[in-house]
Amino acid sequence: MKLTTSWLKPPYASSGIDHLGTQAPCVMIYGQLLPGITNVTDRARYYSFYPWLVWSYDQRYAKDDYAHFVELFRRADCLFTLIAERHSQTSDQENELHGVAMVGRSKLVPALASLKADESLRLSQYATTEDSPHRYFMNRLGGLSQYYVGTLSDLMIMESSTQSWVRYSKEYGALLAKNFDSGIPGERFWQMVEGDEVTLAALDELSGFCGCNIPSSPAECQQLIDIFFDSSSAYAEEGEQRRRSLALIQQLADALPAGSELSEATFRACVYTGALPGGKPWVIPEALRNTCAHWVVYVRNDLLSVAFQTILAICLRELQPQFSGQRQMFNSVEAFAEWFASSEKVAGVLSDLGQSSFDALVTQSRDQGPDLSDWGNVAHEFQLGRQLIDGWKPEAEIKTLLAQSLKLLALLVVRDDLNKLPYSGLAITPESLRDYPINLMSFRNRCADWQSMSLQQVVSELVLWSLDTHLRVALRKLRQSSRSTFQLRPSERGLEVVCDQIPPPSQTTPRFRPAVQILRDLGVFTCDDQQKIRLTDLGRELMEVASV
Repeated sequence: MKLTTSWLKPPYASSGIDHLGTQAPCVMIYGQLLPGITNVTDRARYYSFYPWLVWSYDQRYAKDDYAHFVELFRRADCLFTLIAERHSQTSDQENELHGVAMVGRSKLVPALASLKADESLRLSQYATTEDSPHRYFMNRLGGLSQYYVGTLSDLMIMESSTQSWVRYSKEYGALLAKNFDSGIPGERFWQMVEGDEVTLAALDELSGFCGCNIPSSPAECQQLIDIFFDSSSAYAEEGEQRRRSLALIQQLADALPAGSELSEATFRACVYTGALPGGKPWVIPEALRNTCAHWVVYVRNDLLSVAFQTILAICLRELQPQFSGQRQMFNSVEAFAEWFASSEKVAGVLSDLGQSSFDALVTQSRDQGPDLSDWGNVAHEFQLGRQLIDGWKPEAEIKTLLAQSLKLLALLVVRDDLNKLPYSGLAITPESLRDYPINLMSFRNRCADWQSMSLQQVVSELVLWSLDTHLRVALRKLRQSSRSTFQLRPSERGLEVVCDQIPPPSQTTPRFRPAVQILRDLGVFTCDDQQKIRLTDLGRELMEVASV
């Protein structure tokens, strides 16, 4: 048999994310609850601008020169951002209504800032596809390909295609493009794109393109509202969940007491506990309660994720001492888990907790812990999760972080409703969780076993579960992407930490911020004199319809 030898290319090392796979169920949940909005589709007007741009190009040019299409598309993408930023400067300077989250801002905003009244700016300098320090975006079709095309395809606004040429759908995309076209100076826009030069005066002429103007374009606004709130039930269950989640956000904005801010943190706390800032019960319509219950599961899974990320970070810190003379050799994760659980640091934590068993810690948390509604209490799991994220630093006190993690996990056990499946009502099956061993379902099962264990044994189990899971998740990522995201690995010298920086615990981002921004773009939200988000009359009308 002939053998051929060759060099093997080492895997590309990547810092990676979600090293335990604990965030994946969270992503599954918010993906089901807010479909059609992602963490990178921030502005509602891109949902109409991009189909208009392709449709409008079709009205002017033969579709037989892809290079020409790309060139003009990129110029138009740049021009759209410049218009919004300029409108922010010449109107109320409230950037959230105009230039925020526009594609290519990092390159285009400084260019606009240096543009004088008697000068012009060449769009092609920033729209170039060549490697240039001025290039606004590397992806050939800019923000459309990078951020929006998948979502627009899911909403049947654009057509998914294996071809390079992007298309709009006849049913939704063409109509949306025509509605957009009726409210903007399209001819003047294309003159600027073709001429390749813009001035401040020209940008002012095109201010109608700014994302703040959706409410001033009635047909476009109504169609976007129909899409996001699925007024015609065109998107089936996904449309209903999106409508219910948007209505839940509106309900919270309406219910918040004076002085409270509609933020992601407030949303998390209120849906999880059913209490408004100050402890007053948050009463929501019956039609939204199932959706709210699903958001509770999301927050619960995210808290679980933060606790286990902290435990992994603690383990990496202990395996990576500051001085080489402090390093110990552990031939296996089991050996390290046993050593760590028996260490003086853990003994000090257990002594401070005052409980010898996990069952006793859970009982103490149930009897003496804060009520679910008391989410401002520093001992509440919501605040403990925040403390773990804010408290993680290279020099952070391990004992404090471990104690907070154990308290958080005990409170999650206390809040667990054993009469319901952990992911009840969500499209999350045991099979979909197979690659993510640490989840609410497996946590419930483990906790049943831990009830009879000492707290020291449970610490050992937590360490072992975290490290084993990380190695498994990193190995799967290596197999699927040829990228190494290992933070530690077994070697001849025992377990070795291989990351430059220990990954800190973090939350997932549940699409709340772009959802609020889109609602504001549509005229559903406005800001009061104190810059607090409040419902408009349109918003109240939509909320009431979506809440029944």
